[in-house]
Amino acid sequence: MNHPPYRDPYEVIDELGRLTTLDAGPLAQGLRLRAVHGSPATETSFKSILGLGLLLLARERGLLAEGQPVIESTSGSLGLGLAVAGRMLGHPVHLVSDPGIPEVTRLKIELAGATVHLIERPHPVLGTQQARDDLLQSMLEQHPEFYWTNQNDSPLNPEVYTRWVVPHLMRTLDFSRIVAGIFCVGSGGHFSALSAMLDGKGVPSYVADRHGSITFGGEPAPSILRGTGNQNRIPAVIEAARSRVAGVYRVSDDEACAGVRQLCTRGISVGGSSGVCYVGAQRLAADLVRLTGAGGTGQPGADGEILTFFADRGELYGTTLLNCGEKSTP
Repeated sequence: MNHPPYRDPYEVIDELGRLTTLDAGPLAQGLRLRAVHGSPATETSFKSILGLGLLLLARERGLLAEGQPVIESTSGSLGLGLAVAGRMLGHPVHLVSDPGIPEVTRLKIELAGATVHLIERPHPVLGTQQARDDLLQSMLEQHPEFYWTNQNDSPLNPEVYTRWVVPHLMRTLDFSRIVAGIFCVGSGGHFSALSAMLDGKGVPSYVADRHGSITFGGEPAPSILRGTGNQNRIPAVIEAARSRVAGVYRVSDDEACAGVRQLCTRGISVGGSSGVCYVGAQRLAADLVRLTGAGGTGQPGADGEILTFFADRGELYGTTLLNCGEKSTP
């Protein structure tokens, strides 16, 4: 492959892994939301870390040979991360997606040199995720030489975050203030790594899951939200971390969009999964105040923080999330 002379990829991922955190405002009496921001300053998302990390770890383990083609299913962001990583490391990248992929993301993927393969239609029950999986498996049968990163089931997924994200957060977060964490789950990679980090500090982790996701016992249904929840199957990555799920808060599309709009009023522009996390955090905070007092200390006047993860910026979705559902905030 012809590709520009990038810097050392390990220097790149070290920089990408230095995610910032922000105070996203009050939740309930004495409790505030502390968000790890997955897209702090550039056109990347946190999936840029995952895309590059998956290829670096696979090369380290001897799973990915020099110049070997790579394939993955994606709703968008991981595809862009893999496309850039493949160009950087010299791997052709094939991405299976659906017509709902944001046009700007598809264009960036193609400019990075990757090939996008679109499904024709969703599976009648299990949706676009299943249709993408079916097309990917068909392509693997035709091209057994492709390396499948398999983000949903590969233990390399959480290892990427454990190696390149967690060390920076361990240095920058004030764990004395964090009373709980709440995260969305797609494959479960960042939940696995961040919940293990919090568990080591004695802090419980919860999940905010969208309606229509079967990951935690829901019924499969379509959603306008991309990159969060699972309509067709439960990934092995989150299954392995299930013991660290202290509870689940379910959030509808309309509620998630209302959360996105409310965060906009605070000057924070994020995508739909972040809206799910925000609404889930509001409910978790209310439960903590009601059950144990603010901050989980039993003292009504105590303060503290709930940690979450805002995956990307809202501009990627245009006005879709700002216009959907009811106009009232949650």
